[in-house]
Amino acid sequence: MSVQGEELRTVVADAGSGGRGAVERALDVLWPRIVRYFRARVTDESGATRTAEILAREACLVVAPELSTLARAKHPLRRVYGTLREFAVKSGIEPGGPDSGLLQGLEPLEREVVMLRMIDGLSTYDTAGILGVPVGRVLLVQHEVLKTLRAGPVSGQRVSGLANHSQARGPKRLTRQR
Repeated sequence: MSVQGEELRTVVADAGSGGRGAVERALDVLWPRIVRYFRARVTDESGATRTAEILAREACLVVAPELSTLARAKHPLRRVYGTLREFAVKSGIEPGGPDSGLLQGLEPLEREVVMLRMIDGLSTYDTAGILGVPVGRVLLVQHEVLKTLRAGPVSGQRVSGLANHSQARGPKRLTRQR
């Protein structure tokens, strides 16, 4: 577990026992992640900082009552991101963020994997736990998306459908050369 994960586990355990100060410390530790989560997923012409921060504050109100259950959770960070994801969907934010920019044309699962791994900085295991998919699936989707993004835009080809295409192809078999 990372240093941030250990700090989160400690602070959440303190907050689970009650005490206003402990809850405030837990939300202080979670705040940067929550704001980054919404900033990456909300865009408008004005930069969306205000909208993202408003959503982050509202999300904190949803996360705060769950601190006692987070203290008993095996993976509290996954639970927090799961709660954020549910809150985002209820607020009308599409999973995986906006369909614009570099990620335009990607399917929601592909965008969400890239967002959680590259922007939010989560591990492969945490990403898989949040999305409810196997770790290998996260790695495969990430690999295919990054390969496509590195290749750059190719006229006449669709970017979307990578996740389904990769799954249909199946794993490559390695053969020993003699």
